[in-house]
Amino acid sequence: METAAFYEYLSGRKNLELTARLLGNVSPAEIDEILERIGLADRQHDRVQVYSTGMKQRLGIGRALLGHPRLLILDEPTNGMDPEGTHEILSFLREKVRHDGLTIFVSSHLMSEVEEFCDTVCIINHGRLVASGSVRELLKPHERIVCVTFQNGFPDHAFLASHPEIRKAEIVTQDTMEITLARDGSAWLNQCLLQGGFSVSAIAPKQKTLKEFFLSITGDNPHG
Repeated sequence: METAAFYEYLSGRKNLELTARLLGNVSPAEIDEILERIGLADRQHDRVQVYSTGMKQRLGIGRALLGHPRLLILDEPTNGMDPEGTHEILSFLREKVRHDGLTIFVSSHLMSEVEEFCDTVCIINHGRLVASGSVRELLKPHERIVCVTFQNGFPDHAFLASHPEIRKAEIVTQDTMEITLARDGSAWLNQCLLQGGFSVSAIAPKQKTLKEFFLSITGDNPHG
């Protein structure tokens, strides 16, 4: 299912109150706080059937947080939310992790949100774990990629092929090329290009995103 299941003919608050009765340790004040933090305080008495997909996602997360759980497992938690709602919910969840010691497992295809929100990432491809570690560890480049801005044209294939330290080069704008290096450091690259007669106005490192890392290890084509 894309969203959590509710009693659609009941209000958002009534749905939370039913869960609270089952848990047995949830006060009305806690429900009030949850509704406020998930942004549904002003719509708590509306029937769930009139809620948008994003609102139902918020309510589902709020219901999961009742009773102060120690572990939360979320599947595509921001599905249907607008950017503002996504920011609010992820900020709220980060706060719960920091202050309440909550552990959250998130399953998501939104790499940018995973990169921003998660401390540790596991990547599964065709049912097999292919990479795991902190976001920083996974994105630490094994190959250096730099963005080079030229003033008088790009180096040709023959020039690039004659320098084995240059693994790959791709034109990205009319004056900019992304170059993958075999070793760290761009000073040698600048000197190499100058000696080849190319005028360089800027060299800046490019940080690989989690999405790019995912595509690189799963073998998918990011442009396909």
